[in-house]
Amino acid sequence: MGLSPSEMDSVTPYQFNLLREGFNQRQKFELDRSKYIAYWVYKMAGKVVEDPVGLQDFIDPPENEGQDLESYIKERFTPEKMEQYDKLFNPGKHGG
Repeated sequence: MGLSPSEMDSVTPYQFNLLREGFNQRQKFELDRSKYIAYWVYKMAGKVVEDPVGLQDFIDPPENEGQDLESYIKERFTPEKMEQYDKLFNPGKHGG
């Protein structure tokens, strides 16, 4: 949060709360910015996959309520999808 240990003595709980909220907002902004850049890198690759991902899914991915990470990975990253991604990111390997 950019707060040194010596500054902790002079910060009130209210000020600390403001610092924490500001830090969280900056982190969210940077995460969204990173997702936005990742999306445009994906789009500028000039390749098309069968199931393209939209900007909204990069910025605010749909929730997978009740689904654990392991089953989500198995469902989303099938061998066919992984082959598509391999061809997308390694065109020289596949004669492209």
